[in-house]
Amino acid sequence: MSRPEAKRVLGLTNCTIVKVAAAGIIRYAQGPERNLPIGVFFFLREDVMKMKHAFEKHAVPLMAYSETGELIALRHAMKNYLGRDSGLAAVTKAVVDGTLTPVGYTKRFRGITGYLFLADDLRKYRPVPDVKAPPEGFLNYREAASIRIGVKAPVIRGMVAQDLLSAPAGYRAGVSKLVPAAEVQQFAGRYVAATVLAKRLNLSSWSFTRYLKESGKPALAVPIPQERRRPACFLLKTFVAHYSSEALRRCKTRRSSAN
Repeated sequence: MSRPEAKRVLGLTNCTIVKVAAAGIIRYAQGPERNLPIGVFFFLREDVMKMKHAFEKHAVPLMAYSETGELIALRHAMKNYLGRDSGLAAVTKAVVDGTLTPVGYTKRFRGITGYLFLADDLRKYRPVPDVKAPPEGFLNYREAASIRIGVKAPVIRGMVAQDLLSAPAGYRAGVSKLVPAAEVQQFAGRYVAATVLAKRLNLSSWSFTRYLKESGKPALAVPIPQERRRPACFLLKTFVAHYSSEALRRCKTRRSSAN
């Protein structure tokens, strides 16, 4: 099977399919030693179709897809932390072996890259050379921000700068900086973002921030590097119930006075 045909079957780019094949997932022939011009690849049809059928045999539903949910498309996982060689090869091998199963599909991406997986499952295949990853794995900044804490990625960058989250040397795959999932989960178990709490109370972030400032309530402020905006604010969850009732009472009183 020629490279153009193989990439159409799997929905991979020229470079990606070569890297996957080089990882040993697809048998191939190339170069003058195989009586082929330089740069010309031919892939074993049996291996390409075996990979395609391994994904397609799962009768997964067509799903609406959001990048900030618990599911992630293989295309985004490649970009965020798997890469296009050993990480992607490990995932495709797991699907072929039956140890990893997709849970949905989106038409946003071609071929196998449109299959959806639990993000926690795909993170296990993240390549991190020369560093032993703990069982909990790692999250990139976007995942840590949106899935676990409910803020934006620059806030996670600020938390790392303040040593609230660690960024161990070596934990970088592709363009995504990583933080230990266990630390993110621990922080999310203790704190809630003021913006998240304001939304729950149906208050504007500005009104709630003003309440915190006027009341002098203890809060954790996280400066956001390279962002012209006020620091992100976090509150201990043990005081959330008290903060909520008092904030609602004060804001209601302020509205009544304004009227």
